[in-house]
This record gives sequence, structure tokens and C-alpha cells, in this order.
Amino acid sequence: MRRLLGALCVLCVMVLATPGHAQTIPDARLKSIFAMTPEQMASTGKWTKSAYDRMLAHINGMKDAKLRELVLDMVLRPESKVFNAKATQSFLASPAAGGKGHHYYPGGLPVHVLEWIDVAMAWADAYEKIYGVQKINRDMVIAALVLHDWAKVWYEWDSKTGLVVKPSWYPQSWGGERGKAKWKWMGEHGAVVYAELMKRGVAPEVIVATAASHFDAHWDLDKEGEGLNPALAEAAKIVNMPPIVVQAGKQMAEWWFVSYTDGAWSYSHYIAGHTALNAIDQVAVDLGFKAGSLEANKISWFVLSRVSDFRIYEIYQEANFDMGAAKKFILSVLQDSSAYEIR
Repeated sequence: MRRLLGALCVLCVMVLATPGHAQTIPDARLKSIFAMTPEQMASTGKWTKSAYDRMLAHINGMKDAKLRELVLDMVLRPESKVFNAKATQSFLASPAAGGKGHHYYPGGLPVHVLEWIDVAMAWADAYEKIYGVQKINRDMVIAALVLHDWAKVWYEWDSKTGLVVKPSWYPQSWGGERGKAKWKWMGEHGAVVYAELMKRGVAPEVIVATAASHFDAHWDLDKEGEGLNPALAEAAKIVNMPPIVVQAGKQMAEWWFVSYTDGAWSYSHYIAGHTALNAIDQVAVDLGFKAGSLEANKISWFVLSRVSDFRIYEIYQEANFDMGAAKKFILSVLQDSSAYEIR
């Protein structure tokens, strides 16, 4: 009897010491997830692939044939003629952030683009209906929103760490230190795409619309050498061309359709994105992996290409901000993701 009680006590200690849910995902299942590439995850995730296809439908619906073909070419065959670099990663598989935050998963870039196009088109409908405006140039808005983060196709997933790495030729981000403005994204992916569009002879108003995703054409025109005009001047210098200068009082309405759709990223980045990524990291630790490890990051890729960080945050919020509810949902996706996948 004493031996039996002793064995039961040891068993209880083992159960209590075992990380939560550690034995609920078979090794074979985890290995199959770890073997997947970012491309495979993005292309088989039902919602990420759907977002990509719907984004392409918006592009194909553009009426300006020349602009439509340019945008399609840059999405389907991403190549920087300025930096002489062809992307080795597809637009579909790319993230929309270079570190933990908004849309930081394979398929995040087309999701980010589609979200803002849909919002901008609904805003254009309301704008025309309410104000009696005859025509918003939707082609310009769609092109700018598709291309504003185009250079993130070079935010490549590192197979050794599961993190994003950028090529050595990538312009360094700066801002806030040299000047007194608020931005840290002068240079970087913005400079790549603005310079590329200048090199390809795209209409100045479209280039400004693209840059307006990062800089309000009124409030952020130029502050201490940072902002919209300085960013355009920086890109012009890269390609040795005259700078585009936006003049106060001569700004196009369409530019704000780009500014204030993409500009709503504080929720997606700091709230939904960070909460979901932290919850997934906790699940990975429960499964026996180190937080921030390659395995933990691949689990994150997989889960977020199946269900959105916004959905995970919704579950967390509806459960009165109980992280356990979010973790339970994440675990269910890891156990059986068939409802969220293209077969």
C-alpha cells in the first residue's frame, strides 16, 4: 500500500511538472508543421490565399491598363531595377512587418494590402455618396495601397531562426535622431519603392499617393527634414532624378485615402499582433520549445496563416481578456487545422 501511494505521489508530481498541453500534439504533427516552407503555409492557408486572390482581383479590375500592368508585374515578378535585385520570396509568402507586430506571418503582406483596399473602397463609396463628389480615382488608391509595402518581399523568412532578415543592400531606416519628427521609417522599404516607381516612370501623383501611406500630405509634409517631401527627395537622390515636391494647397484628395487606411496600424501592430504572438509563444513553451526559437516561430507562422491575429485577439477579449482562452484556441488549430486550409 505504501508503495502504491508513493507511486501515485510521484505520478502527481510528474503531471504537475509537465508543461500544460505538452502531450496533446503528436510529434509527427509538429514535424510536419516544421517541415513546411513559408510559401507552403501562405498558399494553403484558406484566408491568406483568399486575401491574395482578392487583392489580385482588385488589381485586375483597375481601368488604367498601363498602371494595372505595372502593378501586376511588380506583384507577380518582384524585381528592383534600382538595386538590381530579384526577390526570392513571393508577394504571397511575405510578411507586412519586419519584426513581431502587425501581419507578421507568411501571407501577412497580401492580407495587409487587401484590408486597406477594402476599407478605402468603402470609404470612397461613402465619400461620393455623402459629399456629392463625382469621382475618386480608385485606380490610384489601389495602386498605392498594393505598392506601399511592396519592398517587403525582401523581408525574407530565415530558415535557421524563423525571423525576418533583410538583404545587405537594403537602405537603413532613420528618423527621430537626425531630425525632431516622430518617424523611424525614413529610408527603408519606403525609399526602395518610391525610388523604384520613379525609375519606372510612374506618374508623380501615384508616387506621392504611395508615399502618403507613411506620411500625411498635410501634417507630415516636412518637419525638421523628415516627412513626405524629404522622403520623396531621398528616393529621388537614390535614382539621381529631380525630386517630386508636394506643395501646400495642391494636394490630391486620394492621398488621404491611403494615409488614413494604412495609418490605422496601431491596433493591428501593438494590440492584436503582439497579443496573438505572445499567446502563441506561450503555447510553444507549453509544448516544450524555447520562446523565440525556430520551432516557436514556425508554430507562429503556421497558426497565423490559418487564423488571424485579429481573431485570436477577439477570443481573448470575449473571454474577459483571459489569455488561457486564446491559448486554448491556438492549441485547437495546431491539433486540427483542416477547417482553415485549402486542400
